[in-house]
Amino acid sequence: MIFALAMINFGDKAVLGLAADPISEELDLSHSLYGLVASSFFLLFSASAVVVGFVANRVATRWVLLALAIVWSLAQLPLLAAASVGTLFLSRIILGAGEGPTAGVAVHALYKWFPAKRRALPSALYVIGSGMGVFVAAPVLTYLIDDHGWRSAFWALAGVGAVWALLWLLIGREGPYGANADGTDTAPESLAAPEAASSTPYRAFLRSRTWWGGAIGGFGAYWTVALGSAFLPIYLRSQHDYTTGEVARAISLYALVTVIVPLTVSPWAARLHRRGVSSRRSRGITQGALVLTAGAALTLLPFTEAPAAQLALIAVAFGFGVGAFPLSYETTSEITPVGRRGASLGLLVAFQTLPGLLAPAVTGVLVDAGADESAGYVLALVTGGLLTVVCGLVAVATIDPEYDARKATATADARPLPA
Repeated sequence: MIFALAMINFGDKAVLGLAADPISEELDLSHSLYGLVASSFFLLFSASAVVVGFVANRVATRWVLLALAIVWSLAQLPLLAAASVGTLFLSRIILGAGEGPTAGVAVHALYKWFPAKRRALPSALYVIGSGMGVFVAAPVLTYLIDDHGWRSAFWALAGVGAVWALLWLLIGREGPYGANADGTDTAPESLAAPEAASSTPYRAFLRSRTWWGGAIGGFGAYWTVALGSAFLPIYLRSQHDYTTGEVARAISLYALVTVIVPLTVSPWAARLHRRGVSSRRSRGITQGALVLTAGAALTLLPFTEAPAAQLALIAVAFGFGVGAFPLSYETTSEITPVGRRGASLGLLVAFQTLPGLLAPAVTGVLVDAGADESAGYVLALVTGGLLTVVCGLVAVATIDPEYDARKATATADARPLPA
């Protein structure tokens, strides 16, 4: 069910990019205005991720996820009732507020079903749900948009969200690896996670280099996600004369990569860790390297004309960074007790997804600011690629759960004993 949730989540994100041309034509949107519409999805995304993350510390994740899914479905209705620039903004803002907390709450719910040493594959499966969502949504939604109008795609997503909510009401439950009534863990999380969740201040993990390294690395990875979702279909059609079907196939290709990379890299990193390789080397450097590689590919994309090379760079630029997310969830959980994990992951996701608010708007402005449209796209893609490279380098240099564990232990030992 959580895997299906991730699929629907990214289908909702991808639909605007797939329907960009008919919506822009009907509502007379410029690149800049379209970029603002795409960014509006994330106006409340991060804020709601933080707020609901704290709620998930105290309310069963079963009910939190149900409420979020209901919001998704209802959010489609204003646009379907009366299509205008105003209702388009309203619909995307409400949808973003409902989807913002999903990743943090879903991973928190998922981790309640697995001990710490067995979370690599479940984390990867949740993340590849987003890739599968795009992989399935791209051809299906493209067919609906082309043959039945862009509104049919939004109706379909609203219906699928409503069906998921109904099924989750019947199926969703809390797992056994949660927190006791006093806030302590029902099962040890790691040496880095203090046992008494209720006495661990939030600043303990917010000051850690591991948390910030994962957040900044994820920021770079999400820049490619937001850019690809909002502008890749338009870029391929306008700059390289891709047909609608070719665009759908290109998107499905990188979506397939977003499935393969987490499914292989996360279990591989977990295997290394079980063999004694530090979490810094097995998970930290790996997630940074994935983001760095994605940024390099994005930087090269606007200078590549050969179709095969373009497809390869698209697959790497928009597919590799996603593999960093499950690894960042794991390293964050290593330094956070279960009683604080919902808020910790909510804050992490809030920071990582900030590019959803920034990337489409910045890209639209840069495209319009170029000497011509082609020059504008070069400027936008190179800027995004270099930013992503820097974020990957920061992640490589800073993520170190073992260091933060030693630091937390030393701090605890230095505290005076109570009278």
